[in-house]
Formats: sequence, structure tokens, C-alpha cells
Amino acid sequence: MIMGQSMVEIFRNSIVMIVLLFASIAALALVIERFWYFSRNRFNSAKGLIEMRRLLKNGGTAEALNWSQKMKSPLGRLFTLALQNISLTGDELSDLLYSLILEERMRYERLLGGMGTLANAATLLGLLGTVMGLIQAFHNIAVTGSGGPVVVSAGIAQALMTTAFGLIIGIPTLFFYNYFSKKASDMAMTLEGTSDRLIVLLARFKKGPQTGSPVAPPAPPRPQPQAAPAKDAGWEF
Repeated sequence: MIMGQSMVEIFRNSIVMIVLLFASIAALALVIERFWYFSRNRFNSAKGLIEMRRLLKNGGTAEALNWSQKMKSPLGRLFTLALQNISLTGDELSDLLYSLILEERMRYERLLGGMGTLANAATLLGLLGTVMGLIQAFHNIAVTGSGGPVVVSAGIAQALMTTAFGLIIGIPTLFFYNYFSKKASDMAMTLEGTSDRLIVLLARFKKGPQTGSPVAPPAPPRPQPQAAPAKDAGWEF
């Protein structure tokens, strides 16, 4: 009970309160969905790079690719794309991985626009309900010709309930919107730094082990039969 009225009566007497109720349900659904998505796509870039280096050293690209494909996270997709296109140059691989990072950031920021809109709309709808309630209260006073501090204060208090309800919805929704936006930006930056280190790791792997022993001069080339032109290694995405 609020001000002698049940919640059913409060929502039944104001269409703005009904709209705010649906807005609160939608905002809660978006917050839960984003929590679920971020929790499922967490990753540890430092541990991932250490494991990638170990697999490349001990098992080669085949074992590393098999491991990365089993990772259901943006980091696993980054490793998979890099290993599938390991034959590319460093600049080409960097551009390819950057495009993947942009796609992952779009997935992280999905539905955040709707969350921000609901946060602002709930506050404005609450203000709208208050204005409409005040107009109705003063209109009733003008029509009946009777009024007083008790009547006016009761009408104003009832009208302000929509503003309070709108703020109760808007403030937490705005908090979660800023939280998820910052988290999406941080994860994208982490993937960018990881991609740079991964490119260096793959470049050193392609060069092979480096030793300090002197290198013997190359033997004179032998004539070789004319071979068919090699196919373009290409790239995958």
C-alpha cells in the first residue's frame, strides 16, 4: 500500500505508470542478458598467450589451432583467426585481427543503446506523469470550485509518484549502461594488445629456433626442373 492505495490501483489510474512498468521489465531483461553475455565471454589474455606459446613450441600450429577452436570466447576466436592465416605478413595479419576486434566490440555493445534509451526515457516519462497529474489535480479544483492545502497536497503527492518511479528505473539502468560500456571498451583494448603480442609470437615461431652457432655458407644451387607456379596461400576470415 502506498498513500492508502494498492499498486494495482496506482497503475490502473495512470497510463504513464503502466508504460513505466513495461520499461522497467525491458530494462531488467537487458541487464540480465548483458550480464549473461559478459560472464560467458570472459577471458584471460595473459594465460592464453602463455598457453599458446607452449603449444606452438611443443605441438606446432595444428595442436594450437585445435586448442583455440575449443575456446568459446573472443580470445579463442582471435587465436583461431591468427593461426588460420599464419602465412600472411605481419601487417596483413594485424589488419585482419583488427577487423575481428571491431566485430567483437559490436557484440559487446549490442543492446546497450536500448539500455541507455530506457534510462533516459524512464526519467522523462516520470516527469511527464507528474505534469499530467498536476494538470488533472488543478483542473478538478477549478471545476469543483473547492480546494485547500489538504486537497492540493494530496493531488501533488500522487502526481509526484510517477517521477519517483521513473527515477527508480532510470538511475540503476543508467548505472548498468555505463558499467557495460566501460567493460566493452576495456575488453576491446585488451584484445588489441593481445593481437599485437600474438603477431610477434607467430613471427618468431615462423622464423624457427635461433642458435648462436655459425652458419655454414650455402651450397651452390643445383639446376631444378621447372615446377608449376605455387598457389596463392590466400587468407580466411
